[in-house]
Amino acid sequence: MTRKIARGGRLARVVLMAVLMVALSVFGSGNQASATEGFRGLLISPANQRIELKNGQLYNGQMSVQNTTTENMGVDMSVGSYSIVNNEYGAPNYDNPSKYSLMRGWIKLDRQSLDLKPGESTIVNYLITTPVNPPSGMQYATIFAQTRAQEAKGSGITATSRVGLVLSARMVDGVTIEKSSIQQERIAYYQPVAPMRASFSVKNEGNVGVDVSYSLKVNSAINGRQIYASKPQSESVYPETVRDFNLSWDQVGVGFYRVEMSITMNGRTHTVRKTVCTVPAWIIILLIIALLSLIAYAVINYRMMRESRANRKTKVKTKVKTSPRVSRGKK
Repeated sequence: MTRKIARGGRLARVVLMAVLMVALSVFGSGNQASATEGFRGLLISPANQRIELKNGQLYNGQMSVQNTTTENMGVDMSVGSYSIVNNEYGAPNYDNPSKYSLMRGWIKLDRQSLDLKPGESTIVNYLITTPVNPPSGMQYATIFAQTRAQEAKGSGITATSRVGLVLSARMVDGVTIEKSSIQQERIAYYQPVAPMRASFSVKNEGNVGVDVSYSLKVNSAINGRQIYASKPQSESVYPETVRDFNLSWDQVGVGFYRVEMSITMNGRTHTVRKTVCTVPAWIIILLIIALLSLIAYAVINYRMMRESRANRKTKVKTKVKTSPRVSRGKK
């Protein structure tokens, strides 16, 4: 019986050590971020500009247009709208005007076409004529620079590229409505597959844009050591829209993390904290099997020890009962 107990103990230890070795072999593994290459083509500066306009004001501005290629480039200038069509903000509408993109009709350019040599840059001036009684809140527009279609050598394919300066103008003489809220904060507790994700949405019910700054921090849930901290990012939420924000971390190992998502809006910072498990399901299953094996071994060992003690007591009692009595005579 003692040999059986010893063998059971050795088996349980072997199972536990195998599970731990497999788990430790994948802890700390992660994916490597890929590098991005530089871009050469048609460039403008700035890409975004915020201004303030008064009723009836004339505003003069300018932008730089540059050819960074090794070929001559023809560029056409135009003015378009800027309105949001989905929560991801991935594909703004530049063609159809909305009540927040009427500024499209207020802008005049001093040049409609450009011819740029390789490496050459030039300045394009624009004039905004603000109406005497414009709508309150924000107005948006886009000033586009688009290359003229050229046929690629020997391919029969024509290609163009378009870049734009997004103008955001706040009407200072109108009634400003600022009303926004954070919605749908989400950090899943169990994320076994990289990247680790966090997300939230901002609903803007006002008539002016809302600036949102956000960041992600990841600490070890075991010792509190900081493992990752993203650079704060800043975006704007268009009036009367909902915008979805997504944060992620690619180099995720296997373990338990304390994840912190910080959101700053309207002068206030809101923080969401969650403990996240990234251990794959198969490792969890192996750990459960190892734990059950140890429990089973402990139960069996306990029962065998009780039986062994009971047997020893029974043997002792039997010996006492069967021992011969010695009688002594009287002197």
